[in-house]
Amino acid sequence: MKNLKKLIAVVLTFTLVFSAMAVGFAGTFSDVSDSAPYASAVARLQSLGLVSGMPDGTYQPDGAVTRAQMIAFVNAAEGLQDAAKLAVGPTKFSDVPASYWASGDINIADPSGYPDGTFKPNNTVTYPEALALILRALGYTADYSWPYGVIAKATNVGITNGVTLSANATITRGQMAMLVNNALDLDINKYVDGAESDTGKKLITKVATPTEYIVLATADQTSDVAAGNVELYDVSAGKEVVKSAGNIDFTPYVGEDVNVYFTSTGTPVLVEENTNNTKTYTDATIKNVTTTGDVYDSDGNATNVSLKNIQYILYNGYLTNWNALKTKTLPASFDVKFIDNNGDKTYDYAVVTGYDYAAKFVTANVVSGAKYIATDNGNYTLVDSSGNAYHYTVTGDVSKLTDIKANDVVYYGKQYDADGNQVGVYLYVVRQTVSGTVQATYNDGSTNYITINGKDYENLTGKTFSAGDTVTLALDKDGNALRYLSGSITTTSNYALVLDSVYGSALTAKVKLLLPDGTTTTYNWDDTLNGSTANRNITANGLVRYELSSDKTVVENVYDTDIPSDGIKINNSVTGATSINTTAKTIAIGSTTYYLNDNTVIYNYNSTDDSYSVVKLADINSISGVLKIAYDQYNNVEAVVLKDASYSSTDTTDVVGFVTKAYKVTTSDSSFTRITAFVNGQSVTYDATKDLGLTITSTSGNAPYTLTVDNNTGKVTNAVPVSSVVTATVYTSNINTVNMTLKAESASNGQLYYQLAPGYEVVHQNSDSTYSLKYVSDITGNPASVTLYLDANGRVAVIKY
Repeated sequence: MKNLKKLIAVVLTFTLVFSAMAVGFAGTFSDVSDSAPYASAVARLQSLGLVSGMPDGTYQPDGAVTRAQMIAFVNAAEGLQDAAKLAVGPTKFSDVPASYWASGDINIADPSGYPDGTFKPNNTVTYPEALALILRALGYTADYSWPYGVIAKATNVGITNGVTLSANATITRGQMAMLVNNALDLDINKYVDGAESDTGKKLITKVATPTEYIVLATADQTSDVAAGNVELYDVSAGKEVVKSAGNIDFTPYVGEDVNVYFTSTGTPVLVEENTNNTKTYTDATIKNVTTTGDVYDSDGNATNVSLKNIQYILYNGYLTNWNALKTKTLPASFDVKFIDNNGDKTYDYAVVTGYDYAAKFVTANVVSGAKYIATDNGNYTLVDSSGNAYHYTVTGDVSKLTDIKANDVVYYGKQYDADGNQVGVYLYVVRQTVSGTVQATYNDGSTNYITINGKDYENLTGKTFSAGDTVTLALDKDGNALRYLSGSITTTSNYALVLDSVYGSALTAKVKLLLPDGTTTTYNWDDTLNGSTANRNITANGLVRYELSSDKTVVENVYDTDIPSDGIKINNSVTGATSINTTAKTIAIGSTTYYLNDNTVIYNYNSTDDSYSVVKLADINSISGVLKIAYDQYNNVEAVVLKDASYSSTDTTDVVGFVTKAYKVTTSDSSFTRITAFVNGQSVTYDATKDLGLTITSTSGNAPYTLTVDNNTGKVTNAVPVSSVVTATVYTSNINTVNMTLKAESASNGQLYYQLAPGYEVVHQNSDSTYSLKYVSDITGNPASVTLYLDANGRVAVIKY
């Protein structure tokens, strides 16, 4: 019994040595993987300076714990390493010679040993023996039945979490570390009048001292803190301090009052939350944004909290203050968390998240060194006006910038420092999809919904679905269906080329169609044209829109002329000069430009053999004519019949760029123009092949130009000012970034309908006459006065406001 008590005392310190909170420590022992269940516990021992492992740099986590190792651990925890070195020599045990590696530790500990005069230093420790020792270390000294009473008590207290072994199992060094790790979180017990009583002190206080702090910011949340440190407010001292963060991630505790346990060397080993009164508001708004910053909830009710009165504000993951924020154009709504650290019913810290731009759909993977994130509504910049990379915080479903992939949904917010400078961007990434069969669609009077797998989703995709469609949709952070990714959508209206038809009674009427997939199909036909009751034949080779009956066997409502109710025009007798530009995806008929897309149904008539076929847009470079066309009010082409499509290639590409600077560069052997322009959402600098005679400063002459770029060299061969300019007013709600259309109004021309060019840009003239890139959501005024610059194909390439 005396020996057991001595071993119990040993384990008290051994417990302290082995203990570790699960806070993500990365061990440095060669045989301890970061993913091992015992990794954080072992690393904590090392951070406390109480273990150094084996001579070969290993920890041997699978090795059994021996009695000698227990003694050595205890001495280390008690700071007796030097004393143990001096005590090396003969021992009182017959089986522990002076040369034994732990002789000094055994002499210092002076354990009782066994009746036969031995210590048995290499005997292993069993699972219940280890639990019994840890229970005693925590102050539980009652006489529990052996071994199951000990196991039951240890389980009840919380020691065994993650380690469950049989009663006769030998404990390993890794498992022992986990058990002690659990014990470190537990309060020490004492007995009052024979009953268990919590002392309120955790076991870790034996080796680490707690200090009360408010966590202000990590190194990633302010430039005032170097990497590896954390900014804290020392409650007792009443001042801000910077401390080592050690291996602890302080991010979850930002803004909160906590106890941080530091070792004597200043290494934090535990963070313990104190009472923090919090209040959270979703979709809150801020009024009096240039003065007091009064916060209102989503229903418009005052919260009686003003940001002006809160000293510390973590805005989009970066530490700032209200004086800095009140000078900025802030988002319309925010998620806000207020924290009262001391229970005085006033808030000391605010965590505010607000997105400057709504959810956008990522169209390309983000690579290392990227200057922007490509989305279906322009590009999100990752660099400042000088091209320097912004600080960034990535959260949500990914944590690294290069983890953002095509088809992700991203929310973009700006980060400001305490002086009001934009220093970074905050990116909240959603990578959530839903796949299945559409079971129902409905509108509740204001909102469109689709039902998939028994769950309703708000339909923000801009597409119309039907029951029975199989789809995969990307979701936004609120679980709404944001974008259609893939699947099979039932098309209720179809375009085809009529090869032949027979009309008569409902039993005999048939129509033979060349379908968009290239197949030829003959359908029964209700021979009703344009919704009228008159039966009539359709001219062979006519381009028509038709609908199928619910059983997909009978053609109904066949149109070969305009369909006013849908804004569709069908011209089966095109006249005038025609051309195609497959790069720009346009067709010109006379002076009118029409826009192709990947869904346009394209037929080709071969005059050599008088045949029709289906062709792909990507395969066409030139044509000899356009015979028939169907299009909407924006001149989007639904279907077209070309004549004698042929193939060609080009070595240059025309891009529209808003030129912010152009000047002559003279070298020893040539002179050329250097042009800086906003192109595809970023500032790009080109060298020209020659002196183009173009001079533009940052505040004079800024305008869109059509730049002809050599595909092989990347140099500009020509620069022509965009001459098609329209002054108009526009409501931002009429700029459809999903369907890429814009509806404007001109005093002289009335309502105007335009396509947005791929990579279109929004630019704004600043107060110093320079220009900066903006987004549609930045346009102010309702309606706003804008200048529209059209590319050679009549699309809006630049919106200036």
